[in-house]
Amino acid sequence: MAVGVDAHSGAGENPLPTGFRIHAIPGDKLVAVTTAEKEERVEPGRQVPVSQTTQAPRQSLREVQKQVTRERLIDAAAEEFRNRGFNETTAENIATAAGASRATFYVYFRSKAEIVAELMRRSQSDVMAAYRRLDEMEDPDEASILDWLDDTIMLWRERSSDFTTMEQALANDDLVTETWLSILGDTYKVMPKTFARYTDPVQHERARLHLLTLQMALDRTMFFTVLRGRPLDMALLKDVLAMQWLAFVRGDAAAG
Repeated sequence: MAVGVDAHSGAGENPLPTGFRIHAIPGDKLVAVTTAEKEERVEPGRQVPVSQTTQAPRQSLREVQKQVTRERLIDAAAEEFRNRGFNETTAENIATAAGASRATFYVYFRSKAEIVAELMRRSQSDVMAAYRRLDEMEDPDEASILDWLDDTIMLWRERSSDFTTMEQALANDDLVTETWLSILGDTYKVMPKTFARYTDPVQHERARLHLLTLQMALDRTMFFTVLRGRPLDMALLKDVLAMQWLAFVRGDAAAG
């Protein structure tokens, strides 16, 4: 689940993310600008006003350094969670792995659970993409739903360490639980075709909650079968899940 910023060392000992350079502007102030912006501004034969560039606003060196430190802590935490597990990882473990102090950790995060919540938010686009694909099926049938479930199972297997971290954090921290429910609770927004049939506000909310209960059941199923390796007939289990999800996307199990 980890999403980090690649960093390299420039002059001195101040690391900057890839794509940033230090640039002096009038008044002897140092700012960090993107490589693309730097190159556009010095293109031979013309000067491009800052207002005409499409690059992100320039950041001060201090702002970039803070960004890099935060990303290092997040990357280090993700690795520590994989190696030690969420419950056994401490703020000091994370700080040490990031080359920082425990005090520095608490400048950026109040707890290790905040990092898990951040990693979950960074994975939200993948979650949304999965449910968008489900909604965009032209004529959903059992075979297409089974393919969708196979992709879900593969994702849980490939990222089992990350999902284990999330599951451990869910059992111990309200922030992680709220983040998880918020992400799943928004998936209906990328399913316009499925939800278009529910024009009544009450029916729409019932359908959204129906979707949420299906997601919770799928999460628990993946936890016990993929993460915990409980011996179940996966082929039969997928058939059962496929029937439930197919009924939902077709509207056979109307929310009313």
